[in-house]
Amino acid sequence: MEYSIYLRCFLIGILASSSLGPIFILTFNRGALYGFGKAFATAFGSCISDTIYFFLGLMGILTILQESKSFMFWLDTAGGFLLILFGIYTLRKGKYRIDILPIEGRLGTFLIILKSFIITALNPFVLLFFMFIGVQVLPTGVISLSLRQVIFCSLMVFTGSLSVLSLVSLISSFIGNCISPKWLKFISIVTGIIFIVVGLYFLDHLFRMLFF
Repeated sequence: MEYSIYLRCFLIGILASSSLGPIFILTFNRGALYGFGKAFATAFGSCISDTIYFFLGLMGILTILQESKSFMFWLDTAGGFLLILFGIYTLRKGKYRIDILPIEGRLGTFLIILKSFIITALNPFVLLFFMFIGVQVLPTGVISLSLRQVIFCSLMVFTGSLSVLSLVSLISSFIGNCISPKWLKFISIVTGIIFIVVGLYFLDHLFRMLFF
């Protein structure tokens, strides 16, 4: 039984990172612009956040948080503003040159991991996904797992998620070496627009409260 659960968790990690969401796009963007190292750091930070959410989901903590309307309100608000600000920052980057990259390309590995972790942690879609999927991983008739099993399941989610985003990092780094600065700028603009659109979607509740 344990092996089937662990396989499910690995597949959940793959599913979580395979969707064309902000982190997938950001990982591709950084790989194309700055190379594999920066993209992998982005993926690593996001996978840590995924793992923590999945762990909390299996422990039942996410279900408790779901019942708090104020928690979901502030999570949506913080996540929406963060994505919009990040999208604006991405759009305002200057022209790309090989010898002078934007300041983001000179960020240390720890800061990139932390930034990616925060973006993922404040994404309400991620919270809702793991809130739902944590229950689905349990076989029929099983209502709880031991702490050791929960930890190992979470590590399998991390492995599955990181495997996909590592592949994205590798592919985008090769593509980035083959395309012109004009196309790199285009990738950055598309990334920024997607972040802003998703951020506005998360702020829908705030707009309705203020204007309706």
